[in-house]
Amino acid sequence: MAENYSFFSNKKCEYFPCHKVSDEIAEKDFNCLFCYCPLYLKEKCPGNPVYFVTANGEKIKDCSKCTFPHRAANYEEVLKCLMSKDEILEVDISELIVDMETEIEHSCGFESMDAEMKRQHKEIINAAYDKFFSDKKVKVILKQIDESVVTTAGFVFGEQTIECNALEKMNVAYGDIDSAYLYAFGIKDIDEKVLEESSLLEKYYVECLMIAATDVLRDWIRSYIERKHSVRHKKYVTDSFGPGFYGMDISAVPKLVKITGAEKAGVSVDKSGNMHPAKSCVGIYLVTKKEYGERIKDCAFCVGNKGGCAVCRGR
Repeated sequence: MAENYSFFSNKKCEYFPCHKVSDEIAEKDFNCLFCYCPLYLKEKCPGNPVYFVTANGEKIKDCSKCTFPHRAANYEEVLKCLMSKDEILEVDISELIVDMETEIEHSCGFESMDAEMKRQHKEIINAAYDKFFSDKKVKVILKQIDESVVTTAGFVFGEQTIECNALEKMNVAYGDIDSAYLYAFGIKDIDEKVLEESSLLEKYYVECLMIAATDVLRDWIRSYIERKHSVRHKKYVTDSFGPGFYGMDISAVPKLVKITGAEKAGVSVDKSGNMHPAKSCVGIYLVTKKEYGERIKDCAFCVGNKGGCAVCRGR
């Protein structure tokens, strides 16, 4: 642009008007506002794009005759889309079941069972999965944030700081943090009426499956982010920093839910600070150039207050 942008008609833009419109529209209701229209990648664009096939066989949109993002009446919708940088993933529980079963076998002491007992318990787990989980999908929201929010004291969002004591112990070198991600997901509650008809042992394994699903899904997200950032050079992604872990107090739940926009994943928080659904998670991953996990592995289950580890008690 030849001169600075002004919110209303920027007639001094060297490309104004970028579309052929009547002088009356250009004068009163046309703004040279977007060099890149954020609606372009939407499956259903509210504008009027024309589709054509290139010489390489690629189907692309031609928006040269579209004036939708330039109309003042549409600014709110376009800006809302422009500001939305969230990534919404939908994960099928069937993708996680193998790791879920492995975690359950480890946590429930399968190694001490004889072969017949182990077979019986696996049958109950499989039946519980088929009844309650086989068609479950979990919506995950990922929000990439700037690495500058990470400090040794905690995560700083504007004037609000969410303390996380493990970050001081982690002591990441300047420039070693590539990026950070907020995330949230919630596994829908089980149908209580159907659960009432189950045996006591089946109810137990339904709860185990729910817990295993949250643990395995957190690791699935971590691996997803790591693959995403390791296309050219190897990057590392930390475990999830979150309320009740790595020195972050549980009181951070409402703040993180709000900042993350967790409602897009079906997650909410009540006045008591409890998340819904009951098996919901919210937290932060860090993408780093070096492996830092070993430095803070002892902080994994630290709740971040004087009732936590020795380091936190001394703060």
